[in-house]
Amino acid sequence: MRRALKFGVADGDTIVVALAGFLLRGGILLLLVPSAVLPSVIGIAGATGVAAFGIDGHPTPWLYEIVAVISALAALWLLLAFVVGSLIDVWLIDAALDPAGHASHRPHPLPDLRVLLDLAGVRVVCVMPLVAAIVWASSRIYTAAYDELTTPSNLATPLAVRVVESAADAVVVVGLAWLASEAVAAIAVRRLVLLDLGIWRSIGGALVQIVRRPVSSALTVLASFAAGIAAIALAMAATATAFDWCRVAARNQQPIAITIGIDQLSTTRDFRPVVFALAAVILGLAWLAGMALSGIASAWRSAAFTGEAADAVSKARPDSTVATLGLSGAVSERSGD
Repeated sequence: MRRALKFGVADGDTIVVALAGFLLRGGILLLLVPSAVLPSVIGIAGATGVAAFGIDGHPTPWLYEIVAVISALAALWLLLAFVVGSLIDVWLIDAALDPAGHASHRPHPLPDLRVLLDLAGVRVVCVMPLVAAIVWASSRIYTAAYDELTTPSNLATPLAVRVVESAADAVVVVGLAWLASEAVAAIAVRRLVLLDLGIWRSIGGALVQIVRRPVSSALTVLASFAAGIAAIALAMAATATAFDWCRVAARNQQPIAITIGIDQLSTTRDFRPVVFALAAVILGLAWLAGMALSGIASAWRSAAFTGEAADAVSKARPDSTVATLGLSGAVSERSGD
């Protein structure tokens, strides 16, 4: 983990590449959440009218069509994320395994198309348990959301928090499925790049590796994902706070001097534009800091899983040239070499 952290903060190129993979695979949504204003129940009703739900509370065919369109767009996005994300995976694995530590400063040949498709296939197969968990949990989450919209249990608590509390078991199952899918996929991808074993043998090898190295695998998963979650939490908290400042500055209906109690200046000065500009600058800085933290955490996580997979491969195959977080020589099986 120390070597992985050193790789994560090695240079700007590593952070930018890792950040690109994080944003493309859904991280952009997490960073946008604090700056999103959730519509009210009345706003949702005004936008959808009676087209979304019937008088009995059940979804209408129109809603199913909208959900189908959104699902198709999400599937296209996921396909793009799997393919382009595979390129980023190969780049990060290559850079982490470079013994000289200068892999981020030299050009990298593109992997074979077959390898990219295999990497995307590993991601698709590993995400299936998560999809199944989401399908199972969607009915409980929908029921909880509908109940809170029709008969709110506590208006002082935000709707999203009330829904999560009402369907806590479904949220926990989805979270565990996501964590397990990501861990298996991360190890399988690296075994495929290192050994070129194909989709199913890479996934099977990842499962066997986790069983044979439970402590090391668990510590790698917990430490690397904990770092990522902490980085995202800090980024979301900073952007949410700065965004709230922007909203307060934009909606203030009286001069700032009156708001802060300096009445003597209220007739001659109005600091609202200055305060709003400063809040906007802080929001931009919070976004940049959040993206930097996310890029470092993503590079750290990638290098940690690369080191874990490389160590397992080198111990399983004594003649392998893979050595911890570096290579003592060229590996003919790696794509792009």
